[in-house]
Order: sequence, then structure tokens, then C-alpha cells
Amino acid sequence: MTRFVRRTSPAAFVVVVGAIVGCGGSSNPSGVRIGDETLRQFKAGVTTEAWLIAILGEPTSWSVVEGIPNTKVFRYSLDEESSGFLSLFSGSSSQNTAVVYFILTDGVMTRYWTDRDTERTLLGNPVPDAGGQKTGGLIP
Repeated sequence: MTRFVRRTSPAAFVVVVGAIVGCGGSSNPSGVRIGDETLRQFKAGVTTEAWLIAILGEPTSWSVVEGIPNTKVFRYSLDEESSGFLSLFSGSSSQNTAVVYFILTDGVMTRYWTDRDTERTLLGNPVPDAGGQKTGGLIP
């Protein structure tokens, strides 16, 4: 390695290092990111369908609940994929998915919950949780 460095011009060395750093990658999100603070603003029995759409936009998908009159489920999902050459070596997350479900009856939100996948490296190992509170289960 030292022989390579001695024989390589400083300009070529800078170009090689710059190319490696430039391949650091980026996150390509698709969908809707809903933070915990935003979720705390929604109240069961109070928040309307129109208010949800005004704040979050149209849901990623929605469906009618068969057998329960005037009830539907809104789904807001987020998918993120890391890209870049260095993500192979850095242990960066290859994909992180979150889905927030809202149940609406007669145009009013009655409950919601979130499902958040565990982030994994390209080798399949779980990325350690950075801490903080995550919402799960039914939220009144």
C-alpha cells in the first residue's frame, strides 16, 4: 500500500478518495413519513377524515371494512432504501418500512396504530435501536 501511495500523484489519490466518499449513498424514501409528534395530534372520536387528509394528504391506500357499516381503513406507508457502494461495508440500512393505520367510522377516526419494521443491514443483522419511544398497539 505504501508503494502505491508513493508512486501515485497526490491529485490521483484525491480523485480516488473523492470517488469512494461520493459513493456514500443516499436514502430514497417513498410514501408518507408521520412522526410521533404528529400522531399525538390525532384524537379518537374527535379527528375527522377531512382533517387527516388535510394534515397528511391522501392515504397511500384505503379500504372499506366489510360487515361494519360506514367504516374504512386508511393506510399511510413509508419505504426507504439506502443506496450507494459504501452501504455494503458500513452496515447502513437497506430498507425501513413503516405503516400507520387509521380506522374511520362515519367520517371520524376511532383508533390508529403504527407498525414499524426493524431496520436491518445488508447482511440481515438488526440495526441497534437509537432509543426513543415508538408507538405500537391501539392508541385511543
